[in-house]
Amino acid sequence: MSANPFSLPNPFEAKPKKKRVRLTAKERIYVWEHPEIYGRTCSICDKKITKLSDLELDHTKPYSKGGTKLALAHRDCNRMKGSRNLRDVQKKMKFKTTKKKKQTKTKSKKKKTTSPFDITLPKTKFPLF
Repeated sequence: MSANPFSLPNPFEAKPKKKRVRLTAKERIYVWEHPEIYGRTCSICDKKITKLSDLELDHTKPYSKGGTKLALAHRDCNRMKGSRNLRDVQKKMKFKTTKKKKQTKTKSKKKKTTSPFDITLPKTKFPLF
């Protein structure tokens, strides 16, 4: 096959894969020793992670679907979740979902504004000559 003279991307070429983020042993210990920064609750079941060996990083949106955001999870919860969406797994397993609550807006009491084109001129009397 000859070179592409137009410099167009070839749709059949394999794209380079992104590398997965993995915790080294030192990083795992650092995360475990600093719960005030990272916490120690599982992002899936919302229970405490009690053992260092249970600690894993979980992609909240599956890695296979382009997810980059990471959270802590139990090893078993992360394996159970697999490549499914976090909210779907939480609903199926009847875990407490992490859905954000909607804030209710209070109506502010504003004065009614008038259009600048609704001008009424005061009546004036002109003197008669």
